[in-house]
Amino acid sequence: MTDQEPLTLQLHIDKLVPRGLGLGFHDGTAVFVPFTAPGDRILAEVTKRQSGHLFARCVQILEPGAERIDPACALFTQCGGCQLRHLGGGFQRAIKGAFIQETLARFPNLRDTPLQETWAADDRVDGYRCRAGFKVRWVGSRLLLGFFQTASHRIADLTAVCPVLEGRLGALIDPMRRMIADLSVRHQLPQVDAVVGEEGMGLIVHLLATPARRDLDELRRFASEQGIAQLWLQRGRKTALHPLVHEAELSYRVESRPLVFHPGDFIQAHLVGNIRLVAEAMRQGGTGAVAWDLFCGMGNFTVPLAQRFAHVVGVDGYAPVLQRAEANVAGSPATVRFQCLDLFQERSIALLATERAADLVLLDPPREGALLLVKWLITTSCQRLVYVSCNPATFARDAAILVHGGFGLERVQPIDLFPQTAHIELVALFVRRSG
Repeated sequence: MTDQEPLTLQLHIDKLVPRGLGLGFHDGTAVFVPFTAPGDRILAEVTKRQSGHLFARCVQILEPGAERIDPACALFTQCGGCQLRHLGGGFQRAIKGAFIQETLARFPNLRDTPLQETWAADDRVDGYRCRAGFKVRWVGSRLLLGFFQTASHRIADLTAVCPVLEGRLGALIDPMRRMIADLSVRHQLPQVDAVVGEEGMGLIVHLLATPARRDLDELRRFASEQGIAQLWLQRGRKTALHPLVHEAELSYRVESRPLVFHPGDFIQAHLVGNIRLVAEAMRQGGTGAVAWDLFCGMGNFTVPLAQRFAHVVGVDGYAPVLQRAEANVAGSPATVRFQCLDLFQERSIALLATERAADLVLLDPPREGALLLVKWLITTSCQRLVYVSCNPATFARDAAILVHGGFGLERVQPIDLFPQTAHIELVALFVRRSG
């Protein structure tokens, strides 16, 4: 066999590991294969070699495992959006819980963590996703509109409705394809971000060139025909956003209160699941005098905290989103103040010491976690901490620091806000140990 010839192996998939990869062994070497199920016997072609293990793609399923089901999507294994469509919802939740358990077990002081059974967000595994970033590419005269392929920047073209998308987003795909093709700047339009709330639908059209007047007219016409409440144009960074259409606000409800958001704001992709997420965070957080909401965004947790604490401090690094947070929390019984601080910078974190000492700290960082922040928090007088995370790996790293610094990890509750994918959300409670 020459170096140019691919290596083909027969494998038995023993289990799934984080990122949804199937794990098998060939002559004692670990082989990781996406889109496989425990018990599958497959023919696999090696795609990458690393020290001590291999990556491969499934060429043929020789015998399916007992948990394998019909993925019911023509783009499954091509599109990088879903990794677990070939498994039932209950089994997906079970293996995601196992992913978290295995990740925590890498740290000796987390091995006895009380991990709860993974909750479903609701009874749906499809039709839930309320936000999406549609990639746009041209191959000659052919427009590709869809999501990145697995481990690639090539586009999986959405020639049919994506099953996980909320219905209003799915209905946009074909009209959006026609609209983009009519623009003079169509080759300088790499992405369209779309989001729906309980009320309203919004778009952000990313551009690499200045649109002509007729392009702006076409975008306005498209927004009017498709019932889009807000359409913004973005050239470059998030700070370079300009409104083209603003007919109404976008909003969803938390504990019966409407939260207004902008199309560029972070909101959970599963709005029904967010209700359960907020309820669990509030149950863990309890009540008291002072709460800090760190990485607060436009107030998803600030608003309910302001019903339970007398004084709330919200902190985020993006000033415009804090304006919406202030509007959302208006009328709450608590005294609420907001600070714009970069919580990834030690100098900014140190400024939190000027705030009233917190009975509760709630933090909901992005995927990279909050390494510097948790190192600082263990030096404070905070007694109770609720950590919301979408990345078990960075959560486990930060949790190990908190436990080493004097906190006990009392509860970890996974919630499946991302059915059909390998992603999972969790809410964890830390309580300062006495003595």
